Amino acid sequence: MPSARSRVLRAAAKCFADKGYAGTTIADIEEAAGLAVGAGGTYRHFPSKRAILEAVIDATVDVPDNEIAPPGDDVEAIAHEMLDYMRPELIKIFLRELDEFPEQRRRINERMIDTSYRVVAAKIAAANPDVDAQAAAAVLLGALHNFRFNEVLIGPDGNGVDRDRFIATWGAIYRGLLSAPGTRSKSRAADRSVEKRR
Repeated sequence: MPSARSRVLRAAAKCFADKGYAGTTIADIEEAAGLAVGAGGTYRHFPSKRAILEAVIDATVDVPDNEIAPPGDDVEAIAHEMLDYMRPELIKIFLRELDEFPEQRRRINERMIDTSYRVVAAKIAAANPDVDAQAAAAVLLGALHNFRFNEVLIGPDGNGVDRDRFIATWGAIYRGLLSAPGTRSKSRAADRSVEKRR
């Protein structure tokens, strides 16, 4: 069974996402966490509501790079993992609730967004030095983030295509960027050769 501390963090993330930081009380969090309301259980772990918010963000940003931008060659699996890493409650907190907490917004941005851009850009640059790797990573990950934000904020139909179709196309584009230029040229030449023989 999860510890009381982890239950408080999960409950707080959901409450902050659903009711907003200002609209959430410690009693709301305790009730959602299954703790006795007003008995002081939350304060054994956190001194304030702000400390709870900071701990919710800590739990997201204090993870290894390979959880934010998973390694490997299966780009479709990587896309699914990256989309799932962007949990709905954190997206809502990030977009709606952090105007009063610019330092926390900066931490999320640096960890969730900058780290994934850096890892993907490095992978593209290593495979294909003729491509502007930073711009390519921005295009790829911008699309991924936008898709996930629409899923969370609008709903499963918010993108006009389902997740599998999106990821199949995203993966094809990513693979194209990871292909060495010579490999792409040979492949195109082979395709033209086949067309001429038909």
